[in-house]
Amino acid sequence: MPTIRDVAAEVGVSVTTVSHALSGKRPVSRQLRRRIRETADRLGYRPNRIAAAMTTGKTHTLGMVVPDIANPFFGELLASVERVAGERGYTVIGCSSELDSTRELRDVRALLDRRVDGLIYLASSAGDNPGLAEVAEAGVPIVALDEEMASLPDAALAVTVDNEHGGALAARHLLELGHEEPAVVAGPSGLPTASARLAGFAQALLQAGQRLRSSRIVRADAYRMSSGRTAGAALLEGDETLTAIFCANDLIALGVIEAARELGRDVPGEVSVVGFDDSFVASLVSPALTTVRQPLAWLGKEAANLTIDLIEDPAGPHAGRQLPVELVVRGSTSRPPRRAGVGARNGIERRAS
Repeated sequence: MPTIRDVAAEVGVSVTTVSHALSGKRPVSRQLRRRIRETADRLGYRPNRIAAAMTTGKTHTLGMVVPDIANPFFGELLASVERVAGERGYTVIGCSSELDSTRELRDVRALLDRRVDGLIYLASSAGDNPGLAEVAEAGVPIVALDEEMASLPDAALAVTVDNEHGGALAARHLLELGHEEPAVVAGPSGLPTASARLAGFAQALLQAGQRLRSSRIVRADAYRMSSGRTAGAALLEGDETLTAIFCANDLIALGVIEAARELGRDVPGEVSVVGFDDSFVASLVSPALTTVRQPLAWLGKEAANLTIDLIEDPAGPHAGRQLPVELVVRGSTSRPPRRAGVGARNGIERRAS
């Protein structure tokens, strides 16, 4: 069985340097840390984390709770967090709550029981999770990723994107194409991302002299394709003149496109569809999805680094982050068909000038 001395001899450094590189307790250059880890992996050396934890009180593990691992958005975030955490000597234990608040609570408590050093939390619903207070009371740092819930413990920090600006980008794109009657499939009630994206979209319409009526908004019950299919059908079946729909995420948008096809409505010839996220599936479907891109790799990197910084330097000057978004135009949007008429009677009212 290889030892830490074998690794040190192979790399040509001291045992102390190897220990610091693998534990993350002291600064070691990124290049040297990588060499040491690659050598340890090649030799088959595994540090005794249990013994180390008994000495230092640290397990060098991060817990991460996501709402739905089947959603590519969350899978990509988890992969990014694991990649960055690994570079800094941490392992990630991931849990998927499957949009079940009871399961989410159980996952948070299980990660606390396993003595994770930090928690990256992605809320699955608008409800409070009492397990977060328990994590905070234990002195374990919490970083909220994606959803910045009002119920988070005071010490928690958040890594999010500018969701409101993303909604505005979608609205301006549809208006520039000539759509006077855009509708919205909003995200689940109570989630900050859903509220901000809808608010940004509606505000951009107002700035263009239009108002989005409530009849033009259908709220999906989850960020899932099946929810988008149901919501899309409700909009399209009720109005054959509808020419554009903004969706709160990519999976909802794919469900809306499927609903349009089932109703014989061509996308984008008759109905333009815009999503939000730009997960990898957005460019694989046909037509490829126009969407608001969240920088997924950057989000995961920021969340992982912030969590580890909080662990290693609790008293440091730490702050949350809000990252930018951008519009990616693909094949699911186009100019409206010529038969699209005046919008006031179908959900959009022009403001008096």
